[in-house]
Amino acid sequence: MPDSSGSIASVGPGDTLAISIMGPGGANANVTVDADGKIVVPFVGTMQAAGKTPAAIGQQIADALRTRGYLEHAQVAVEVLAVRSRVVSILGSVARPGRYALTNHLSLLELLALAGGSTADAGNTAVLIRRVDDKQERIPLYLDNSQHPSRDIQDTDLKANDIVFVPKVQKFYVYGEVGKPGAYPVEDRLNVMRAIAIAGGLTPRSSDRRIQLEHMDEATGKLGSEQANLTDPVRPGDVVRVGERIF
Repeated sequence: MPDSSGSIASVGPGDTLAISIMGPGGANANVTVDADGKIVVPFVGTMQAAGKTPAAIGQQIADALRTRGYLEHAQVAVEVLAVRSRVVSILGSVARPGRYALTNHLSLLELLALAGGSTADAGNTAVLIRRVDDKQERIPLYLDNSQHPSRDIQDTDLKANDIVFVPKVQKFYVYGEVGKPGAYPVEDRLNVMRAIAIAGGLTPRSSDRRIQLEHMDEATGKLGSEQANLTDPVRPGDVVRVGERIF
């Protein structure tokens, strides 16, 4: 269980916060989020804190101070002194990666929403990393639920200390005599025939006997090229190059 750090995206029960109300008549206080997710703030009283970011809590306190006439231009800083709540982490291609307080029945879909959603360069997969009996499990998930093995992310409840990693999309490339040359996201069980179809199919000038599959040799780091069969698998980083028919 983590025990200290200010680097948590949202707070939860048991966390200790340092609240600094700046300005004339201001105050400083260290408060602990109770089991119901609430804190007691000077001049404000009881307010909900669990599930909110430190910045959002500070803004809520400042708004309450202004509304109640204590400080017209209130400035409030909130820092997490100690993390005692159960937390989960989300990393990779999301808008706000970090650690989030684990509330009851928090699903992967809800965690993605808390983290601002996936970024434009994210793929449609995620990896749930979980410790079970002192062993680390890696559970693949498809975020669009379109492929196997896929869990329903709405129903995938997270557990304390789970880590979710959202990788960048992996791409393959198709060039030459196809309708729409370019880079495309890799699909499950992708082959040369499907890659060409994704790229708009063959043009009238193309030759299905002049299709090359280029891929990087991981051992040497060199790009290799071979005559492709339509059923050959296409992997991340591969290039399918379709040649022109020789009349």
